[in-house]
Amino acid sequence: AKDWPLFKPLLANAAMKPTPADIAFARDAFRDLLRIRASSTLLRLRNTEDINARLRFFNTGPEQVPTVLAAWIDGQGYPGANFAGLGYLVNVDKKAHTIDAMLLRGKKLRLHPVHTATGAADQRALEARFDGARGTFTVPARTAVVFVE
Repeated sequence: AKDWPLFKPLLANAAMKPTPADIAFARDAFRDLLRIRASSTLLRLRNTEDINARLRFFNTGPEQVPTVLAAWIDGQGYPGANFAGLGYLVNVDKKAHTIDAMLLRGKKLRLHPVHTATGAADQRALEARFDGARGTFTVPARTAVVFVE
């Protein structure tokens, strides 16, 4: 309620109203993310010990890009992982960013098969890259992507 004065003029702005195409895109992109989540138990770790042992965040510290969330989940030996590891990045910025993930240097990562499938909702995800020689991810603006090993 205290923020209503901030939101009221935004909600009254006709240019901010989503179109049916905007709504369909959001629905379909979310469905793709649900398919990715269902593809691996790594996105449903069950206890603190597994989280502490397997999850590593990148893009932290004083050089952090505050609009990008980036992490790696080690899948070695985890039941139902279906991948040796999984990296995810969420970029909420209006521009693309490159994120350092030195721990992953030398790995061969690819976009999750849901992102590369015919009919994937967010085609911007196809622009995401992992450079194994440098250990860096490049993630497009306003995109959530998952890479797998």
